[in-house]
Amino acid sequence: MDAVISEVSATGLRLTSSRSVPVGAAVEIEDGELTWLGEVCYCEVSEGGYTTGVRVEHRLTLTEDLLRLARRLRLEQGAPAETQAE
Repeated sequence: MDAVISEVSATGLRLTSSRSVPVGAAVEIEDGELTWLGEVCYCEVSEGGYTTGVRVEHRLTLTEDLLRLARRLRLEQGAPAETQAE
């Protein structure tokens, strides 16, 4: 779904969108080379749509951080770090 990032802090994001998002939902927000992973902590009706607050759990840059996370996840699952994920 399309949304506009209206505010960014060290621990969260505020989004404006035309659709509501359930509180507690896990979300992935992509903005250029940045990806935020987090959880919806509130969603309120606002002028022209909805305002959603997201508590950010992880902030990743497109390449380096995603590769590091993929290696860590593979290691946690017992697979060699260099194994390609499908």
